[in-house]
This record gives sequence, C-alpha cells and structure tokens, in this order.
Amino acid sequence: MLPPLVTALIGGWRLSGASLWADELATWGAIRLGWEQLWRLGGSVDAVLTPYYAALKLFVGFAGTSTVALRLPSLVAAVLTAVVVAELGRRAAGDLAGLLAGLLWAVLPVTARYAQEARPYAVVMLLASLALLALIRLLDRPGRGRAAAYAAAVALTGILHPLSGLLMIAGHAVAGFRVRRSWVPAAVIGGLPAAALLLYATRQTAQISWIHPVGVQTLRLLPAQLFVSAIAGGMVLALAVAGLRRDRIGWALAAAGFVPPALLLAAGTVAAIWVPRYVLIAIPALVVLAARGAGSRTAWIIGLVAVLGWPAQVDIRKPAGHGQDSARIAQVITPRYRAGDVAVFADRYSNIDWAARDIWSRYLRDPRPADVLAVTGQRVDGRFLATECPDAACLGDPPRIWVIRTDSPADPLDHMSAAKRARIGDGYRVVQRWSYPSVGITLMERR
Repeated sequence: MLPPLVTALIGGWRLSGASLWADELATWGAIRLGWEQLWRLGGSVDAVLTPYYAALKLFVGFAGTSTVALRLPSLVAAVLTAVVVAELGRRAAGDLAGLLAGLLWAVLPVTARYAQEARPYAVVMLLASLALLALIRLLDRPGRGRAAAYAAAVALTGILHPLSGLLMIAGHAVAGFRVRRSWVPAAVIGGLPAAALLLYATRQTAQISWIHPVGVQTLRLLPAQLFVSAIAGGMVLALAVAGLRRDRIGWALAAAGFVPPALLLAAGTVAAIWVPRYVLIAIPALVVLAARGAGSRTAWIIGLVAVLGWPAQVDIRKPAGHGQDSARIAQVITPRYRAGDVAVFADRYSNIDWAARDIWSRYLRDPRPADVLAVTGQRVDGRFLATECPDAACLGDPPRIWVIRTDSPADPLDHMSAAKRARIGDGYRVVQRWSYPSVGITLMERR
C-alpha cells in the first residue's frame, strides 16, 4: 500500500539526524530507571507520561536505547496512521480519495516531525485515528461490539495522553449524539482512564508552569505550530474547511478535526494550557477533510505540499532540528577534555532544568568531566533533578570547570546557589564560551 510505504520512507529518512531534545532526554532518562524508581517518579512528576515510559521501557529492553530505537515506535505509529487515514478517506469519498488522503498524510512535515520524536504523540495520533474510525463505524451501525471497539480506542488514547483523550471525546460528542445510546456509555467508559490519570496529575501542575496564555500571536502562528510548516498547515486548514459536508462522516471528521483545537485555544485564553502538540489528535481528521475538499486537485495539492514543505523537512533533521543541539557538547568538550576537569550545572532556571545533566550523561563518553556535585542521580529518588551536596562542598579544587546549561546567559553562574557562585566565581575565570540552540557551554579555569 502506497501511503504507509511513503510515510515509512520519509519518516525514516535521517531518523537520528536531530539530537534528542529536552523532552526526549526525559524519556531516555525515565526508561533507564528500574521499575520501582519509575513508579516513584510517576508518583511525583510526569504521571501522565508514565504509561508511555513503561511501554517504551519494555521495547528498549530488547531494542536498546539508541536514538533510532527510541524513535522507532513513533515511526511505526506514523506508518500505521497512514493506513487508517487512507481508510477514513475511502469511507469519506471513495478509494481514490483514500489513497490521496494517505499520501497527503505521508508528505506533511508534521508527520515526519513526530515520527522522529521519542514521545507519545505519534502513537496518540494513531490511536485517535482508530477511535475516529471506530466512531464512524458506530455511526454506520450501532452495536455492542462496535461500541466496545470505540471505548477501547478512546481508553488507549487517554492512557497515553489524558488531555488529548478528553479533548477527543468532546469533539466526538458533536457526532456521537446521533447514536447516543451506544456512544455515551462507550465514551464514558473509554474516558475513565484519562479522567482518573488527569485528576491524579493535578498535583503535578509544575510540569506545565512554562505554558503561556493564548494571545493574538498564538493564532497567527497556529498553522506553523500545528503542522510544523506554516504554508503546508495553511493549505490543509483551508482545504479542510472546503471539505466540510453535512453527511454523517462529514460531521464526524469536522468534530474530530476542529473541536479539540478550538476548545484548547478557548481554554488557553483563561488558563495557561495551550500547547499545539496536545491537539495533534486533530491532524488525521483534518487531512481527510483536506483531501475531500481538494477533490480532483488532491494529487496536485500533495505535490505542492511536498515541495513547499521540503524546507521544513530538511530543518527538522538538522542537529538542532528539535530545537536543541544536544550532541554538540561532545564536539566541544571531548577534544578539549583534560584529566581533573569537572562539570557543573545550574540549579533551577527554566522548565528544562534537568536537560543539561541529561545532555552530559547521554552525549559525553568516558573520560569526561566528572559530575562531582551530584549525590544522587536524576530521577532516582522520584524527583527530576539530582541532589547535590550541601554548599557545593564536594566541588574540591579542580583545575578547570565546565559549566553546562540549556541557555546562554551573560553570567554563566546565573541561577546557581550562593555557595556555588562564591566557590566558582571567586576562584575561576572564563576561558571560552560556546552557544548553540538550547545548549550553552562555558570553560572556566582556576585563577
């Protein structure tokens, strides 16, 4: 079948090209924990992602933790989504429309971007597309078996991303009311895991403290943020509107494609909750609507999207394609390393304060600057951040210090404890600095 093949070829191209960024490093760090430590971590932070971590931990048990292995489940999910999108398109407008909808999915930059991400979003898109297909089948002929299939798809979606799962159910309600005797029980039962997980995670709101409220700028950037490419996203959204129909499948597609983003945008105006990747569940439905709206011109549209989206396809595969040039640390430190060098990290300065230590741990091979301040590693005691010895007493008197950060402030000691600032600032001077996307490295030596 052509759509999954094209998706596999595009999504698999340079699968490990981009460095792991902060969230992917969080995935890598979590799956390296023992099972007891992983459950403890989920009890204090990242509860909503613990099911994904557990599933991926099982996979890497035999696949390893290379960048390709970490991202492979997402690639497989994107390929399988192409099959479901093609089936949705076939049901909406015939065999040719199904083929073209699947190919449109395959060439979109957003498809490749999340097919190459060690996070749950590609899998969630697959499950959301399956839930949509189950909803359409339920609308065609209500029955216990079809209601059970729908409930199962909804439950799995919500388990892997509770907020996305609940937004999906809210969208489905627009169409599901037509068969409410079957849909309502299935939706309630399927939504229980997401509701329970989200309720439990309300104690962990610090994990989303970095989100900003929705503003005019959010709407202006919506096509680029949701589809990775502004021009490709604008085309799909415009064609999706053109593809709206008042038939049964049209209602289901419109509800699944437009309601979740609209709801989260509206909620984002009063609470800091809008993140584009939380509504990626809408993409499969929007793609099918776009193929339906383009009609006989869909083949041309696919070619145009492929050409116009090519710069984005190239960008997401660059070393900093995911926004963080993590692997650069090895190019900077490894050839300059000297015996006795140590690494020091800021205490707390952003929402990704854990990432600097993860970058050091993932991309630097021994011999490397020692993390002399850490008493316990990251995540091992249920907290993201490592525990450091009091008052930087373990620092000692090293000849050189590498300060590794995920930002590049004028003062490399910014957001460090007073004790660390005093011990380092008084005894060391800056020798050289390097700055890359979300990676800042400073070499300091004893005065």
